[in-house]
Amino acid sequence: MIIVAAFTVAGLTGCADRPNDLDTYYDETTTRAAQPRSAPSATASRPGTEPAPASPTVDEVALAETAGAAVLTAEDVAAEGVRPAAPAPVASGCLAEVPRGLSPAGSRDARWEYPTGSALEQLVSVYPDARAADVLAARVRCAGQELAVPAQPGIDGQSAWCEGATCAVLLAGGTVLSGIQVTAGDAQRAAEAVRRLAPVAAARLADSAASP
Repeated sequence: MIIVAAFTVAGLTGCADRPNDLDTYYDETTTRAAQPRSAPSATASRPGTEPAPASPTVDEVALAETAGAAVLTAEDVAAEGVRPAAPAPVASGCLAEVPRGLSPAGSRDARWEYPTGSALEQLVSVYPDARAADVLAARVRCAGQELAVPAQPGIDGQSAWCEGATCAVLLAGGTVLSGIQVTAGDAQRAAEAVRRLAPVAAARLADSAASP
């Protein structure tokens, strides 16, 4: 019995000298569970190194040049005595009825103010896949009364309207539609200004049609 007891004590002592296998198992399991999975290769850009915005396509550049060529210049409107002003955030009057082209690059807005507080506005829209005259005839209906404006040479189509003290003329040439609108103290002054500006806008539209 003494020998057996001694053997038993020795065995227990030997176990005490080694790490507890049960504790070791859970420790290792916990460690493995806590370890995060290997992170995938980093592909995101570092802060401050975001990809540069895509450059405009050749078509967008061409649209922008065509639209810009139809916008009245400071020399074109010098006789009106106006000064440049910020375009209205939303088009109004007849210009609001003009559909925009599919690409923002083919659209331009401009605005000037008279010393009296009257306003001169222009909207240019390019339709790469359509004739502007067709768009004008089929999709533009302005409120008010039609205004008689002499036919402009080299233009595919034109229409003019007056509503209240606001008058506008829309000119179509090739794929470009150019709208000129004047809001004055009364309809007569607005109509006279539109008639003066129609030939100027038509000449500028011809330049736009000739641009590459």
